[in-house]
Amino acid sequence: MISGWLVKVVLGIALLGFAALELGSPLIVRAQADEAAHEVANAAAFRLRDNYTQQTLESTCAEEANKRDVTITECTVNASREVMVTVAKEANSYLLHRVPALAGWYDVEASATAEPK
Repeated sequence: MISGWLVKVVLGIALLGFAALELGSPLIVRAQADEAAHEVANAAAFRLRDNYTQQTLESTCAEEANKRDVTITECTVNASREVMVTVAKEANSYLLHRVPALAGWYDVEASATAEPK
């Protein structure tokens, strides 16, 4: 008699944990990508202050993105010399990324800008 309700409690906890991981993963990755985009933009803007070249921009963006485990989708400088960075990162999912309506939720992008100081 006790083992029946115990199994239900354990299964309920396992299902809640799985749901929390599936639904929380994109939110956590979105915060990580946003922070990474700001850090990449700030680092690139800092380096461009002294050496304003396309090579410096690209190498700095690539280095900083690699440190933060994100992919650079855009790293440019606009007319007012602001560095504009967009990064992408894929959120972990075991089940929901296979649902076509939800698949895009697990491909996270974040953008940031920074001015050379």
